[in-house]
Amino acid sequence: MAQDSHSAVNAHGWRALVKRLRRANRERLNRWLTRFMGTARPVRAPLAADTRRVLVVRLNKRLGNILFLTPMLRTLAASLPTASIDVLIRDPRQKPLLESLPGIGRVWVQPRGLGALIGLIRRLRRERYDLAIDPTGNSSSNRTAVALSGARQRMGFASNSQWLRLTHAAGRANSRHQAEQAVALLTDSVDELDFKTFDTLAVFPDNRAQTAARAHWVEALGPGPTRGPVIGFFTRATGRKALPAAWWRDWCEQMHHLAPAATLLEIRPPGAEPTADTASVAVAELDVLAALLSRLSVFTAADSGPMHLAAAAGVPVVGLFRATRPEAYAPLGQGCTSVAGETFTGAEAARAAARVLAAEQASGVA
Repeated sequence: MAQDSHSAVNAHGWRALVKRLRRANRERLNRWLTRFMGTARPVRAPLAADTRRVLVVRLNKRLGNILFLTPMLRTLAASLPTASIDVLIRDPRQKPLLESLPGIGRVWVQPRGLGALIGLIRRLRRERYDLAIDPTGNSSSNRTAVALSGARQRMGFASNSQWLRLTHAAGRANSRHQAEQAVALLTDSVDELDFKTFDTLAVFPDNRAQTAARAHWVEALGPGPTRGPVIGFFTRATGRKALPAAWWRDWCEQMHHLAPAATLLEIRPPGAEPTADTASVAVAELDVLAALLSRLSVFTAADSGPMHLAAAAGVPVVGLFRATRPEAYAPLGQGCTSVAGETFTGAEAARAAARVLAAEQASGVA
């Protein structure tokens, strides 16, 4: 058994080493290409007067990263009201979240298989996009898709590894929130356009999603109006961001003490067992989950997709940060706050949720 464990550790170490070597080699290649044909410095210029078709590329499956697009997409829609804005993403489950945003035309999903991928590239080129945007500074997939789109204007972040030739480029400020960086890309690279900017995440579930969410709500909490506020929580997160089950049980105990009139509702992934002895619900469809989250008074979660989805749905969120920086990944929404550090307790997080709940009740929102 000890030998097997040792072998597993060695295998993990080799995989990590290979991954680092690949990343280093790719970075060296990017830097070399940038010297000859890329965009190492910012380029600020007006958009072409006839910019009517825009493609935003974000080929990443993480829910939070897709939601970080929403302030930028809303800024584009409000500032270019005659333009049609399409988006290219990787996960079809996220498609309804973007389709309901104002000004969004078509949400393309990257298919599997070489033949289907070639077909998508051909369809994108037939759209004759006036502008293609890579809203990140570190995705080779995004850059490749922007290049293959055939758009006559290209926007992205300048760097010494930006091998794509850009017509509009901004310097990347890593100190900013990830969502704010995407908005800053627009304002810092485009001249002669007064952008109407947005600084919070947003989703707008349709009537179908609202109806489905209502059914889940009744299943979890029973028919009729709930007595007192409903405080939601999500106990899962990836890697070092996750908090142990015992921590969450302590948090629940503290919440019952601080907000005795409130009902606790655990949001759990489909197929996962509840963490605590409270009401719970599992929802697979992301737009339905957004609609259900919008019914909560407060939501508490570690840095995760559901944390950002709740903020986008308009819920005051208490984000818990042990392994990531709230400066870059905090929940962006009205009434949202963060608890950060390596050793904060369930009681501290519960007090933060109680303060947010009290503020909401005092404002008459809850």
